Amino acid sequence: MAALSIARTLLGAPTPEPREAALRRHRDRLRAFAEAMGAVHRPGPGWTGWLRPDTEICRCEEVPAARVTEAVDTLGARDARTVKLLTRAGMGWCQGRTCGPAVAALAGRATGEKPPRTGARSPAPYRSAIWRNCRSRAVPS
Repeated sequence: MAALSIARTLLGAPTPEPREAALRRHRDRLRAFAEAMGAVHRPGPGWTGWLRPDTEICRCEEVPAARVTEAVDTLGARDARTVKLLTRAGMGWCQGRTCGPAVAALAGRATGEKPPRTGARSPAPYRSAIWRNCRSRAVPS
C-alpha cells in the first residue's frame, strides 16, 4: 500500500486505485479481527501473580519468568529494553511481538508503571528477493 501511495503521489494520480482501496479494506478487517482477538484473550487483572518461576515468558528464547523477575528485582532492570538486554526475552524469531507486552508489564512492576496499551512495534523484515536485488546492484570494491 505504501508503494502504491508513493507511486500515486509521484505520478499525480488524484484518487486511489481500486486495488489500493481493496488493500485498505482488507487491512482494516485484519486489524479489527486482531483487536477482537486481543480483547477476548487478554489476561485478567493480577495475571502476573499467576506466574510460576518456570513459566516461559519468551517462547522463542526460552526465558522463564524467574529470569525476568531476577533482572527486575536483583539486577535493577526498570524497563522492557533493559530486561531484553539482560535476559534475551524478545530477541527471538518474533522480536517481542508475542512476549513484549508481558515483559513490559513485568518490568513495570518494579516502578509501578503500567505498560503501554500498544503492542510491540518492530519493523517489517526485508524480503530475501529485495535483499538479493540490492546486493546485486552493489558496487564492487
